[in-house]
Amino acid sequence: LSGGDVIYRTASDFMGDVVGASANQTKAILELSQGNVLVIDEAYALNDDLYGKQALDTIVEKITGSPGEDIAVIMLGYSSPMLEMMRKQNPGLSRRFDVTNPWYFEDYTDEELLLLIAKRSRELGI
Repeated sequence: LSGGDVIYRTASDFMGDVVGASANQTKAILELSQGNVLVIDEAYALNDDLYGKQALDTIVEKITGSPGEDIAVIMLGYSSPMLEMMRKQNPGLSRRFDVTNPWYFEDYTDEELLLLIAKRSRELGI
């Protein structure tokens, strides 16, 4: 990727409040993200029949997965709602985001979180 930065957005950043606004907001975010990695957190919130659908349809239209495309898009969310969104929405979505090979990030245990806090506290001298 030519830029190499990470652009972080949540699903609500893509949602407009009138017909057409979601598509315009999505196009603007995709243009801003050219050359970079676009991370969409809680992407399953786009799984609706109006504004979220417009955003997803725009992503499918603009992100083709063609060689030389200068953007990477990562959608984050809980497994079950993400799979439902992939099945329910635009069929091109599951062709662009491989639902058979997702990345899973396991939750930290309480013990692991305590170790992380203790380590960071030591590093900061607190």
